[in-house]
Amino acid sequence: MEKRAWKRLAALLLCAAVAFASAGCGLFGMDSAGPESAKPAKQSGGSAEIQLTDQAGREVVLEKPAETLVSCYYITTYATVALGVADRVIGLEKKADTRPIYRMAAPGLLEQEQVGSLKEFNVEAVAALAPDLVLMPRKLKDHAETLTELGIPVLVVDPETQEGMEQMLALIGKACGAEDQAAALTAYYGEQLSRMADLTKGQEKPRVYMGGNSSYLTAAPGGMYQSSLIKQAGGTNVAQDIKGDYWTEVSYESILAMDPEYIIVPSGASYTANDIRNDPQLAGVGAVAHGNVYEMPRGIEEWDAPIPSGVLGVMWLTSVLHPGQYSFDTFVSDAQAFYQTFYGFALDAALVTK
Repeated sequence: MEKRAWKRLAALLLCAAVAFASAGCGLFGMDSAGPESAKPAKQSGGSAEIQLTDQAGREVVLEKPAETLVSCYYITTYATVALGVADRVIGLEKKADTRPIYRMAAPGLLEQEQVGSLKEFNVEAVAALAPDLVLMPRKLKDHAETLTELGIPVLVVDPETQEGMEQMLALIGKACGAEDQAAALTAYYGEQLSRMADLTKGQEKPRVYMGGNSSYLTAAPGGMYQSSLIKQAGGTNVAQDIKGDYWTEVSYESILAMDPEYIIVPSGASYTANDIRNDPQLAGVGAVAHGNVYEMPRGIEEWDAPIPSGVLGVMWLTSVLHPGQYSFDTFVSDAQAFYQTFYGFALDAALVTK
């Protein structure tokens, strides 16, 4: 306890010094000594230190498994929930109250200090909390060395693909002494993806259009995670030939030309399936004409994203595209079992919709 109090005091003093120096040198204007200078000394007589290479190629060293965490990104916070270490989080991203999974699986997160967002990150707030480890997305990595120089280890992650997300889980699992949980999650992904592949083998691959969060006149191009989700569910992304790795604007004419058999509305969309069904300019699209417009569940997590529960997005879509091979009722049971096993709570079946 005394060590943690001293660490907090030291961080506060260093943070104040940096803020004072920035008045004449620009924000956080200090010499960069690099990650090597910030490595904690090896414990004498204790357990071996933990050495990690994060997803930005940085070397991170911890004296022992992190007992207090600050998570700067909702996906890393989701990871702490999935790994069973959410109770160690003492600071997290803004708008935590908009994440239903926190209320269901780890309500204590809603009581912790919020330290900013990808656009407005509060380095001073993180330093004042003096955590054992900061979990930071690659988009914020410019702040990593500032915190490292304050004696606060930072693990930079890049969970923008299924592979990247699994690597993130392994890193956080090792940093927190939760390797077994990380391995169990990864094994589950492999089992379920193989299962979906076997169930849809030899089946026709329906043409699928997934709209963006802000508008259904944006589509998921071939370079997005959502495109791989469609493929793994036994479908074909009608926008796969569009270049890019982010939601891309398309015209009504383009959607009509693509003529998808299914249109999927993502969890975080600002519109509904009815908005698409009632748009007269889309009346000629096969998916609309045949009533194949579906919404991913909104009240749990964003299953169309590379998050720890993202494999459920593949399974959900498989049940939509191939109900004869994998029924929706079976999926609901599988989703409930997943959350009970890995998140420790009973998911209300009424939240699992399409």
